[in-house]
Amino acid sequence: MNKTIIDYLSAIANVILILGLPIAVIQYISTTKKEKKDREYETYNSLDEKYVEWEKLCLEYPQLDIYDVKDSIPPVLNAKEKKEEMILFTILFSIFERAYILYSDESTQMKKDQWIGWHLYITNYCQRDNFRQAWRVTGATFDDRFQKYMKENMEKNAK
Repeated sequence: MNKTIIDYLSAIANVILILGLPIAVIQYISTTKKEKKDREYETYNSLDEKYVEWEKLCLEYPQLDIYDVKDSIPPVLNAKEKKEEMILFTILFSIFERAYILYSDESTQMKKDQWIGWHLYITNYCQRDNFRQAWRVTGATFDDRFQKYMKENMEKNAK
């Protein structure tokens, strides 16, 4: 009788092992996918916060032509305002660099979707003279791959 109980317990252990292993693998894959998606949303939220901060800066400095929609008649800026515009565009370059590094590889559908929007947004700015001037002054301080991307984008969108 002892041997029979041991045989039953061994059979039950084998069944648990046979059923448990695929369940554990499925659970691992599911958890890994969820963690990846969570990281993607964290990235999105972090960059979105920077974008909202940029929009607030645009509200804080309405006399400068830095907002997404450029002024129909560019303002005449004094030396202080020109410096402020340069500094603010450098902040925007930093946001763009982050978007480029995080999304331009398009390794997931979410990254691909996000990069399409960021690329269009960056391209819009690359057509602006004041933005291009600020880039000429401070652009060399950014990631080499990002610098190359910006140079190509500006050349393609030169007026």
